[in-house]
Amino acid sequence: MADMPLDQFMKPCPGGYEIQPADKMSLGTLGASVIWDGKWVAITAGHNVDAVGAPVYQPSWVAKGRSAVHVIGRVAGKSRWVAYRSLTEYLKRREDMLYDFAWMLAVVGETTSTIPGIYKEAVPLRTRAAKLGEEVSWLGKSTGDVQRGRVADDDFWVPYPEDDGSLTALGPCLKIDGATGQRGDCGAAIVAEDGPQVVGVYCFAAQNKNFIVASKIPSSAQELEQRSTEVVGMQRVVDRLAKLKGLGFGTGP
Repeated sequence: MADMPLDQFMKPCPGGYEIQPADKMSLGTLGASVIWDGKWVAITAGHNVDAVGAPVYQPSWVAKGRSAVHVIGRVAGKSRWVAYRSLTEYLKRREDMLYDFAWMLAVVGETTSTIPGIYKEAVPLRTRAAKLGEEVSWLGKSTGDVQRGRVADDDFWVPYPEDDGSLTALGPCLKIDGATGQRGDCGAAIVAEDGPQVVGVYCFAAQNKNFIVASKIPSSAQELEQRSTEVVGMQRVVDRLAKLKGLGFGTGP
């Protein structure tokens, strides 16, 4: 059971609270309001939101209706989503998602820079690349309490299944050992405890494994728009699958 009720209406909204896209029945987490690419923006996972220009609501509009919740911003940019019907199809195309990331221009009065239990200052956090071995923390709306772990791999890759039976391939991304998460935590900001600065965005927790997977943060909006996927060679795929097998996976978590 969550220690914090992170599905309630909050205006301005801190990081860690529930959000919902306009036209999906899925729920996610607002990561944080940060300084990124020279702008004050709110960030979350790319699969949490609809197309560029679409509103993002806080909290969920399902029970109360959209008039009872608020729009915290509109999607300004997001990573390209690539899905496959099977691992066999992936092996033919081999196009990886480099990021699972989305951003909105922050709106005064709609979001705040704080993340309960992690960051309480009014000055927005900044972003940077993760450092191998560093301690990090995050707050997801479903788990409801601050989780802590360690960046164990900054060159991780994983194919993971979707609810409709398809799969996506994300990497290189972050493998963070020492904690877990729940559905709905996706989008939580991964915050370095030495700083603090935001170094990633929570994507999912590996089933029956004591780690989570997080997206890296692109260096700029231009990078996100122009290079959010990459086609890789077969040998690289073979090496990655061997690495997963060594961790106890079959074709993925």
